[in-house]
Amino acid sequence: MDDSAVRKQMLPLLPITLLGVAVDLWLRPTLDLRLMQWVWWGLSVAFSLVLWQGLFVISCRLRPRWQVAFVLVVGLVVSVLALLWLGFHEIFYCWPTAYALVHSAGHPREAWGYILNEADWGDAVVWVAIVAVIVGWWCYKLRPSRRLDFGELSRVVQGRVLAALCLAGMVAFGAVHRHASIMVPDAAAAKLAVDLAVHSLVGGVHGRLLQASRPAAAAIYSGAPVDASAPNLIVVLGESVALSRMELYGYERQTTPRLAALREARPADWVQMEKAVSNATATKVALPAMLTGLFPSRTPVEQHTFPLLWHYAHAAGYQTALISAQSYAWNNLEGFFVDDALDHVFTLERSDAEIVNSEGMDDRRMMAETLATIDRFAARGPFVVALQFNCTHYPGYSPPDWQPSAELRRSASSAEPSKPWPDASYDNAVAYMDHLLGRLFDHLAAQGLAANTIVIFVADHGEDLDGVHKLHRTDSYYQTAIAVPFFAVVPERQRQRLGDRFDQWRQNEQMRVALTDLVPTALDLLGLSADSTVAAWQERLDGRSLLRPLDPDRLIVVVNTDEHVQWSRKGYAVVADDWKYINYSWRGSMLFDLATDALEQRDLLAGDESALSRAGQRHLRRVRDLVAETPVLADIHVEY
Repeated sequence: MDDSAVRKQMLPLLPITLLGVAVDLWLRPTLDLRLMQWVWWGLSVAFSLVLWQGLFVISCRLRPRWQVAFVLVVGLVVSVLALLWLGFHEIFYCWPTAYALVHSAGHPREAWGYILNEADWGDAVVWVAIVAVIVGWWCYKLRPSRRLDFGELSRVVQGRVLAALCLAGMVAFGAVHRHASIMVPDAAAAKLAVDLAVHSLVGGVHGRLLQASRPAAAAIYSGAPVDASAPNLIVVLGESVALSRMELYGYERQTTPRLAALREARPADWVQMEKAVSNATATKVALPAMLTGLFPSRTPVEQHTFPLLWHYAHAAGYQTALISAQSYAWNNLEGFFVDDALDHVFTLERSDAEIVNSEGMDDRRMMAETLATIDRFAARGPFVVALQFNCTHYPGYSPPDWQPSAELRRSASSAEPSKPWPDASYDNAVAYMDHLLGRLFDHLAAQGLAANTIVIFVADHGEDLDGVHKLHRTDSYYQTAIAVPFFAVVPERQRQRLGDRFDQWRQNEQMRVALTDLVPTALDLLGLSADSTVAAWQERLDGRSLLRPLDPDRLIVVVNTDEHVQWSRKGYAVVADDWKYINYSWRGSMLFDLATDALEQRDLLAGDESALSRAGQRHLRRVRDLVAETPVLADIHVEY
């Protein structure tokens, strides 16, 4: 066979891989990659070439009519993914990774919104150009000959070799989780297939098997059932609530007029943590941390077998409910959270509600279910209810027919509008959440439940709406993404019962606290920690009760990793008071002093480490010791 003919058909779709490489380099936030990262990036390019070679071989085997259809379908799919990546990047500053694909596959309506919200005529031109390049070049390479000739290798052997290479490449890239951020789009797409098939399916089965090993009620609580006078507890879970957009925490707009009015009317009942942080910026990881009291760096066995908040309450005789406006089929949340310890469960899948924002319903429907459940429970005895909002998930939702009530404005001379702010969907979503929380507190008062019901509000994570660090939330460990609102309303009757412990909570308001502190705090509020069995569990938690003295120097771990969310194993953070250490797979280690650098603009490790203050050096040593003894963190850690 003529050598020139062989060369003509080797790597026929190389320009398509080069197009993917160009997109990857353009959207990547930094090119400051070290040797091993460039090696993996180079291997992903090589795999991309193999992938396209395999698709080309398949197309050569087809009849002309099917051949054209095959090439057009592949071209359209790639162009849609390209538009999706562009829209994703414009909103979240996230370059093409397996995460973008995982998120988009799990939230098709939201992904379509990324394209619609960010698309313009320029994007349409890009879309047409990409389709034209892929389809045109592919058809051009097919024209001379529909059948490849590699000399003595038969077509069957050639096809099997390519299939084996593709399969091996998918398995290899799917297994290397921490390097997902340094793959070109083609390799990231292949990795997605493995992640969905292996980690979601097998991991979900593994999780359910572990959940079957959760302790029985008698192994969680050994005291007598609570009586009718026991306090009620409502835990409100805010979704993606940015601290910077809450009037309660100093935002210039009146986004929380009902809550602010409540704080003014009941100052003695109000407790507000000023320096709370999330333990993860991915909901799938943050919720388990919040409701178990365990850092996400704990082993999957511990995360699945430790009691959740409602396990303690149910074992003590409380009625329990989880009422969420969100989908719990997403990422197997139902498999992790829902079992016999919940007397009532209400989620998107268990309702007839329409999806209005990021796989979630209108929160009015969730609040109506909450109020009805509270009334039903209150007629029978004390209750612990967790309710979860959805409206503040990005980009934010408030009903078109909703208008903030003018009487909620605290000042008649306020310059704020009496209707939603134009072009501010997120701020309007926070105001909508505030409106519904006002309904909750009004209902508790009207039903005579306010005096005996403690309400705690905490968000699962924040949101960098101002693009300070230009990183997608689940890639970010900066304060813009992990700082969260955390406040409570404790009625006088319960304050008197708690006595000095409530005073201690007030003294802790300026301390660094975390989501993992919710469960131990709730156990103290309900008085369940007085039970020796509960106390034994509480001692094993990473979280600490806010009703007790806190160590100002304790280490708080922030990481987006569990057995399902392997694609986020690209970094972690450790916080102690105002010292913040971050380790990223693409940048290595950074250190910030939050007391003097709230927006984390000055990396203290950019210079000589010996120039650090004694406090900074001490924090660095403590973090290194923690990483050395924590397998999850040691596996993620990258040192340059």
